[in-house]
Amino acid sequence: MRWRALLPGELDHEALWLLVSLGIAAVGALWLRHSLPTPRCTWHEVTGFPCVTCGSTRCARLLLDGSWAAAFAMNPLAFIALAGAALYDSYAATVLLLRLPRLRLEKWPAGFGLALRIAIAIALAANWAWLIARRV
Repeated sequence: MRWRALLPGELDHEALWLLVSLGIAAVGALWLRHSLPTPRCTWHEVTGFPCVTCGSTRCARLLLDGSWAAAFAMNPLAFIALAGAALYDSYAATVLLLRLPRLRLEKWPAGFGLALRIAIAIALAANWAWLIARRV
């Protein structure tokens, strides 16, 4: 992992994902602020159990209202994902505005991919158990 300038012809991930993220956030915020209908969870309706993402919309609504603790309690994984997106957006905006070198992961340590997949599976399972226990 190192900081470096973009190479000629290299895709500017920071600009691309900042625009995508801000576009999704703007549409989502407008959607929630105007109380437009949100999709129903088919999994929850059929099985009676929440899916891994149940409560994500309510989590986003609580975040927009400034209720951070309630948002985390509603869906911890969605809260962490939204916080991570906000951190990435801050990084991307900073390097774009100040024309700074970009952080690039060029060589992955051996076994990193497997460890990452296992960590994601554990996080999804733990979040799902949390949602079931809280009856979201």
